[in-house]
Amino acid sequence: MNTFSTLARRTFLLLLCLMPAACAGGGNGGGGGNPGTTAGSNRARFTFDVDLQGVPGTLVMEVEVINQAGAIWGPGSTPQITAVISAGTFIIFTAGELTSSVANYIFTGENNFADFTEPATSATFRVQWIETAQGMTMVVNPFGPGPVSYACVLTSAVLI
Repeated sequence: MNTFSTLARRTFLLLLCLMPAACAGGGNGGGGGNPGTTAGSNRARFTFDVDLQGVPGTLVMEVEVINQAGAIWGPGSTPQITAVISAGTFIIFTAGELTSSVANYIFTGENNFADFTEPATSATFRVQWIETAQGMTMVVNPFGPGPVSYACVLTSAVLI
């Protein structure tokens, strides 16, 4: 199991246990809740403070966790689905934005990797997420050239 999925699942469990009021329209330090969201949501928004080699940045990441499942088909030439069985594994989809005084990037990803794009130039690079005690480490260009790591401290997490 990858480390980012461990972080996401642990955070989701914490949110499910501690924040049902916030999900029903309250708020947790601003931004408000989503009145239509229930405690069983599979989506969350995480906000991190990022140290970009001395330049402060903010990473806002929306995460959706999808349980992988398989269909069981009935007999015949035009079978119907007769059951759906959980595979016991999850796919974590991420999307968001990293902003600082000197840069702005958008990203989408799956599990513990994401592809970042700078909208002004369309330049792209890959990032790997690694769980840490205070949030995560963002490793830019994990496969080279020259991977660079940035500390990301979790500042908020809410179900959406």
